[in-house]
Amino acid sequence: MNRKLFIALSAVLLLAACRAREEPSPATATPPASTETAAPATEAPPPAAVPAGAESTATGTAPAGAPAAATLASQETNWSGISAEVTEFKRKGNTLTAKVVLRNHAGAEIEADINYKEVYLMDLGAGKKYEVLKDEKGTYIAALRSGWADRWYEKLAPGQSFTLWMKFPAPPADVKSVTLQLPGMSPFEDLPIQDV
Repeated sequence: MNRKLFIALSAVLLLAACRAREEPSPATATPPASTETAAPATEAPPPAAVPAGAESTATGTAPAGAPAAATLASQETNWSGISAEVTEFKRKGNTLTAKVVLRNHAGAEIEADINYKEVYLMDLGAGKKYEVLKDEKGTYIAALRSGWADRWYEKLAPGQSFTLWMKFPAPPADVKSVTLQLPGMSPFEDLPIQDV
């Protein structure tokens, strides 16, 4: 009987610890000292895996302080020292949300610039292009630089990262993968769409 009680208490404590890790406070989050290190598959990601964009930025957009997600695709960009990782590519209803983490692993500050006029999805099988959605005022529904309706740009310090997000019209349900094109980097080809 004591063993069953011990197991039950251990499970409750483990669940509480996991929930505490899922809700980091942006005000207390600190940038990681090193770049990517893969966490073992059986453990939750360590606090150092949280993107350094958790501190306030001049963009006025939501900070990138959420726990690290699985990387669907990654590559170096044309901004020397900046890598890009697609961490979310989800279709829900009639929209598709993409999240891309830009990471500065160079030893110097680097400015990255995304103009949403140049961002799109391409369904090569159907020959159809999907552009980033806009609201009724013509403002892109995406991570934006404060005061801008069509772009995001930021100087990323060494070790810093930022999570871009953008919304597209969802391709039909039978389309299982598409290509994501962002300026300053090669296309992310055949990205699998995650249905929610």
